[in-house]
Amino acid sequence: MALTMHARSLTTAAIPALVGALLLSSPSAAQPLDSPGFGNSVSSFEFGSSSPSAHCPRSPLAPPIKFLDSDSLNATAMSLAEDPVVAAAKSKLRQTLTDSGLATDAATAAELPSYIDGLALAVASDVANIGRTSLAWDDQPDRRWGLDNPDVIYRSATIDENGSYLIRGTRHSSQNIYFQVLDAYPGDGTLGTTTGFLAGNSLVTASDGSFTLTLSADPGQPGENHITLGKGSKRIIVRDTLANWATDTPADLQLTQVDGPGVPQPTDAASEVARRMTLQGEFWANYVKQLLPVLPVNTVAAPSPTRGGLPGQVGAFAQFNLAPNEALVLTVDLADAPYFGMQLGNNWFTSMNYWDHQSSLNRSQVLPNPDGTATFVVSQQDPNVCNWIDPDGHNRGLIFLRWQDLPTDVIPAPVASKVITLDKLNETLTDVPKINQGLRQSQLEHRETTLHRRSATWPR
Repeated sequence: MALTMHARSLTTAAIPALVGALLLSSPSAAQPLDSPGFGNSVSSFEFGSSSPSAHCPRSPLAPPIKFLDSDSLNATAMSLAEDPVVAAAKSKLRQTLTDSGLATDAATAAELPSYIDGLALAVASDVANIGRTSLAWDDQPDRRWGLDNPDVIYRSATIDENGSYLIRGTRHSSQNIYFQVLDAYPGDGTLGTTTGFLAGNSLVTASDGSFTLTLSADPGQPGENHITLGKGSKRIIVRDTLANWATDTPADLQLTQVDGPGVPQPTDAASEVARRMTLQGEFWANYVKQLLPVLPVNTVAAPSPTRGGLPGQVGAFAQFNLAPNEALVLTVDLADAPYFGMQLGNNWFTSMNYWDHQSSLNRSQVLPNPDGTATFVVSQQDPNVCNWIDPDGHNRGLIFLRWQDLPTDVIPAPVASKVITLDKLNETLTDVPKINQGLRQSQLEHRETTLHRRSATWPR
């Protein structure tokens, strides 16, 4: 079927192949949200609610720090990440990345040590879990890589292509859940190729949300929840997309192996962590170095179906480069997508600090325009608008937009963009309501509050 652009679009432009490989009612005039013109609606509005409102929804925060499924595995992972062999590899990788030229501003340079520590911990968690057939919880705030989506709960496990597996689970309230099998661990020299896939909207569940999902090289039977493991399958990644972090809860999942060979544990776990951490650190650095020359600056590439990454996703990429007194204004076609998210990333190819900075927003957190678009402002200084994207001190970085679960023939319209000085913002954004600092502080406090709420409600 030929792809058609969503309303307001005029043309289709393909994202460069390198970029595509990754993936992945309001007032009529500007007015402070606490002004008399808004009456009592401000005091009665529930931030984070799903009911329509002219006021800023609050942004929920990051997942809690939950790693593997047992304290002993956590302890093993922590110990591996601090092993002298790994420490030496971290020091060498830090020098390699320092010399890469990717630290294009002071904020990016300052993040390098914590990025390397987080990468080591992420790899150590994975290596500690090899051979145990349990789903590790990935991409937490202290172990981010591969431009992690702040709205997604990631879980993964290493499997064998000749094995048979069973996932028992219960769906809760996430927007969708995706089961993807790859022939590689992303970053081990490659992004990997999808060898099996099932989206939650194709998952058959009981009335209580429970389900079973089988995985094997067999084709399975019609009507059953089954993923056929293609040749080379070695990793399963599960993504729970949370459209509303204030209310959504990811699925309960338990992975067991039914038959076939197990995945052997490495004979020297610390050396394996060092090897994989180095390989991934260098891979993502080289990936970004190839990406930056083809990415538009302060202009978003046309939305395009993802090639690689998550199947069925439409993405759009850009990089920003802004002076302290400048703002990048983006008007985005939400396209009636069940899920839309926008985030910033740094040159180490991770999300920016989204737990106490508003460096990401999804559809449930966004104040839309009457025509189905949304206007975002990226700027180092708070522009006092609801849909502010805070780069947390970066004057340069990456922008990524994701639309999920769109009809296959719908592509969002191109993103309109312009750079203006902050002193001209009010006269330019005449239809965008202002937000005072009290409400901004409430947004940030809610991010912290939601962190604790999600920590209490995650499946155990």
